[in-house]
Amino acid sequence: MAKTDNLLLKESSGSIGKIMTITQKKSGKMLIGKHRGSSSVPPSEKQLGVQAKFKEGIIYGKAVMADPALKALYAAAVKGDQSAYNLAVRDAYKAPEITKISTDLYTGLIGSTITVRAVDDFKVASVRVAIYSAVGDLMEQGDAVLEANGLDWLYTATVANDAIAGCRVRAVAKDLPANEAVYDVTVE
Repeated sequence: MAKTDNLLLKESSGSIGKIMTITQKKSGKMLIGKHRGSSSVPPSEKQLGVQAKFKEGIIYGKAVMADPALKALYAAAVKGDQSAYNLAVRDAYKAPEITKISTDLYTGLIGSTITVRAVDDFKVASVRVAIYSAVGDLMEQGDAVLEANGLDWLYTATVANDAIAGCRVRAVAKDLPANEAVYDVTVE
């Protein structure tokens, strides 16, 4: 799209015939681009997946706009020509990511800790940690607590574990739209 300050099109937006589309941004910038119509080629499975995810994002964005507290949370983070709605749709589209699980301080004793680093394009809402024995039995699970650095989540063990070698630690991070990221590590 091209940017313009055309006085004839000032305050205009929408499509002109099937020739061009004019978009007004919050900052006052005007963008002009070629009018896009429907494709004659049926969408692929991947495209249908993207469309379904985008529809979910739109539903979430509308729900955020209807909730004053959530709307204010997103509105406080907007930049440039973004809106709270745009940011909410993007947040719903993109899941959080767990970049690492540190089991260095997990000794199997009650009170030992596991650190999970989880990030999101907007906000990680929660991280849940589960510890499984070497044979796959669930030993304990619970919520981790966000550390002061805003990146790491700390889980404190509540069950004694005499055989930590081969145990599996699973972390599940969720963002505000309830997208999930799952990450597993084996304790050595």
